Amino acid sequence: MSAAAMALALAAPLTPTHAAGEAQPAAAVRHVDFRGTTVSPNTQRVAAWAVHSRDHGRYPFIIVDKLNASATAFDASGRLLQTVPVLIGIGVGDAFAPGVAQLKMSQTQPWQRVTPAGRYVAEEGKTPDGKKVLWVDYDGAIAIHKIPSKETPDRRHERMRSANPADHRITYGCINVPVSFYDDVVRTHFRKYGGIVYVLPDTKAVEAVFTRIYNVPAPAPALQHAVGRTEDANRPETHRF
Repeated sequence: MSAAAMALALAAPLTPTHAAGEAQPAAAVRHVDFRGTTVSPNTQRVAAWAVHSRDHGRYPFIIVDKLNASATAFDASGRLLQTVPVLIGIGVGDAFAPGVAQLKMSQTQPWQRVTPAGRYVAEEGKTPDGKKVLWVDYDGAIAIHKIPSKETPDRRHERMRSANPADHRITYGCINVPVSFYDDVVRTHFRKYGGIVYVLPDTKAVEAVFTRIYNVPAPAPALQHAVGRTEDANRPETHRF
């Protein structure tokens, strides 16, 4: 394991462990910045918790939402960078069946080709043929990498454009992302020190995968001062939690 990966692996949340659903005192809240972007409720929840607890260890992180076939990246401060469609494993499930990790990809059946859920320490590396990838689970051969540059027999570019998440299930388990996302986000923010990747579950509860998760209270409405007046402190909150 590289020094960067070792540092990430040893990084622990900077807040005490809490039971699922339990929030910390409001004074300790650190808020994720979604920049007005709408993401799925589970992506919102995991991102809010990761930033509040600093579970991501002050490193950039990506949340892969398999049910919605999307990936949302955040910088080390918890500011949303980009959300994009992705291609994921054709199989529905949250863990490899026994023995699958030891098989060659060509030996697996479609139902065995899952993208495992979990929290992963990720770093950039190369595949045996020299392609740059962000290794999510090196031992399981799961990585985030660019969609092939040319259209494939399984129509990956067409699937990537589809609004139906089911069409995005086509890979052996790796996560295919748009070329621009890899070049502009992954290489820029993850190349030097790596980061954290959270893969949300298909069938399990979020709490079963991320056992330290808790609900983060919404931020208190900020007071905005104008000349000669103060706006109502109870105005609707603009953060999308």
